[in-house]
Amino acid sequence: MNRLNRFALLAAVGGSLVAGVAHADNGYMGYAIQKESAPLVTGTGVCVRGGRPVTDGPVPAYCAPKVAAAPAPVAVAPAPVPAPIAPVERTVLESKPITITGINFKFDSYKLLDRDIKVLDEVADFAKKHPDAVLNVNGYCSKVGTYAYNMKLSERRAGSVAQYLEQHGVARDRMVLKGHSYDNPVATNATSQGRFENQRVEINSTIKVEKTVQ
Repeated sequence: MNRLNRFALLAAVGGSLVAGVAHADNGYMGYAIQKESAPLVTGTGVCVRGGRPVTDGPVPAYCAPKVAAAPAPVAVAPAPVPAPIAPVERTVLESKPITITGINFKFDSYKLLDRDIKVLDEVADFAKKHPDAVLNVNGYCSKVGTYAYNMKLSERRAGSVAQYLEQHGVARDRMVLKGHSYDNPVATNATSQGRFENQRVEINSTIKVEKTVQ
């Protein structure tokens, strides 16, 4: 075969190879395709041309890996703020001490004075309003004479008060009587006025009163 004929044959074969590589099916020029014209891609979505990955130029859109759209953010409602708890109020009974004074006696006497009667009437009313209250009736003297003599006198003063209260509706078993001689003075024994103030009967008691607490 002469040189001219050989050149013509090579040119024909070369044209046939170029046409075989450039596939015109579905417009996918130069890319390998599978059966039914599906593009041949790698596991990472890279297009294949001539059996090798295409690295020059952008990857065609149809070969790009499918990326799932990010889920829309879910709005989270803020946690409700609990309403402040109102303090719970309750009513309890509280002990309240009571001291009644103003019952005084003349020197060396356990006879009630007119001014004592008014105070004792108020004590009787107090006892009726508080039927559970116990009355502690305490007698005292001024520091004149012996301790023993004044002890008996202070006991008689407490007895005079208890007798009047009993006659005005206060049960005797609600009263506790005690004499203190000249102990626990409330004034000086150096003056007549001070001694008069020490010659006395005090009534102590405790009542229950309602109190609101939280």
